[in-house]
Amino acid sequence: MDPASGATSSWFAGDLAVGEPCFVPRPGDPDETRGWWVTFATDRTDGASSFLVIPAADPASGPVARVHVPTRVPLGLHGAWLPTQE
Repeated sequence: MDPASGATSSWFAGDLAVGEPCFVPRPGDPDETRGWWVTFATDRTDGASSFLVIPAADPASGPVARVHVPTRVPLGLHGAWLPTQE
């Protein structure tokens, strides 16, 4: 959802149960609105996990990359994102 406008977008995920996405900015790009949304997903038909990369500019187009994860990643897995120390 766009916090400024309230607009939302969606894509048909089929048999995938998709987890909470995390925004990843394009390296070196001063425009923080460009980048990707990344998330884990579980295929409800066989329990297989995938890592999805979704373009921030057009999330409704769906993933531009889907990486098979050799072990099941439970949905609801949350990370702790901390700033790097320089």
